[in-house]
Amino acid sequence: MDTNLLQELLNIYSWGIASLIVIIIAAIALFYQKKFGINTYYYLYMIPVIIFLIVLMQFFVISRETEFIEFIGSVISFLVTLSLYRKMVGVK
Repeated sequence: MDTNLLQELLNIYSWGIASLIVIIIAAIALFYQKKFGINTYYYLYMIPVIIFLIVLMQFFVISRETEFIEFIGSVISFLVTLSLYRKMVGVK
């Protein structure tokens, strides 16, 4: 198997798993919002999922733009997860 092909398959797999993790965190945010009545903006979690899916659709195309899009998706995912964490533990 070609190493570039293996690298691309692992990249696709990792972003697919990242999308699933973000969806699970969004489900937790929705549950927390319904259970405790605190607005968690759970719909913002769909932004990184959409970005990750856009990256997944660009099979076998590695460029600086694709890597930048991946980075933006990761940063947005981190920020909304940090926001949820702060809301759940009561940090202002």
